[in-house]
Amino acid sequence: MKITENQMSGRKGEHAIENRLSSFSNIMHPEHDVGIDYFCELIEKGSPVGRYFCVQAKSTKSYGNCWMGGIKKETLRSWLNQRYPVFLIVYDESSRNCYWISIQENRQFLINRMSSGAKTVGMRVGKSNVLEESGDNTAFVKKVKQDSVLINALHGVPEFISEGGYVGFIPVLSLTDATRAMIKDKVRQGIDYLIYDHILKEDFQDAYELSKILAQFDQGHYDHFLIHARICGHLGKFEEAKENYDIAIKICKDDPNWNKRKGPQDPSIEDIIAMIEIEKAKFMLNPQM
Repeated sequence: MKITENQMSGRKGEHAIENRLSSFSNIMHPEHDVGIDYFCELIEKGSPVGRYFCVQAKSTKSYGNCWMGGIKKETLRSWLNQRYPVFLIVYDESSRNCYWISIQENRQFLINRMSSGAKTVGMRVGKSNVLEESGDNTAFVKKVKQDSVLINALHGVPEFISEGGYVGFIPVLSLTDATRAMIKDKVRQGIDYLIYDHILKEDFQDAYELSKILAQFDQGHYDHFLIHARICGHLGKFEEAKENYDIAIKICKDDPNWNKRKGPQDPSIEDIIAMIEIEKAKFMLNPQM
């Protein structure tokens, strides 16, 4: 079987790119062709750090001022849906340099271009970002970390961007409704864990402070108000407990979708309301229990 000149060029490029990546990452090859050549994990001080990224490799015999090529839309969709940053790296045979761009950094541009009727989207890779053969690739590693934080945020997992010290910052992002809901749900779950941890340690005052915050933060869940009512009762805050029982009942009565969404093993909204009303009645009869 003959190997074409383009195949030879591609192999040279892949070898050059892989050689550079191997100096700071552990390289794996995907089992299936999904428009990704390498699946990599960053290595710092000789150890993998659980920070992953993906690479698509390209080659060209003559780079000029930039590389330009068309990427299939299905490939772009795969890149944009990855849970890890994707980088397009182009090897220039004439100079033996490797140049890269971040797909995450170009996310909105690519989304806009994908709305056209064409089957491919034109991409341009300039010379501003170089993947060094034996030099310092700090800029690339830093970009992997920053893009990881941004992609995690888009999937509802907020994270600080930090240079490894004490100072960090939260990226300023325009969130979609879905992302906003995912982040809100993560915050709710995190506070829930802390509340029950304090209850298990019988630290009811801190549990009270957190449950109050949670009820104010997300007012659409009856269970926030129910747990707050129970904690209030334990602390002798009887009027506040009664008020929160009532709010929990009202939230349930105002929910038209519970019974439509619930699974076969889940209680009906009527059963939940009855449970809360019974608990409230017992509490009112004996608030000291």
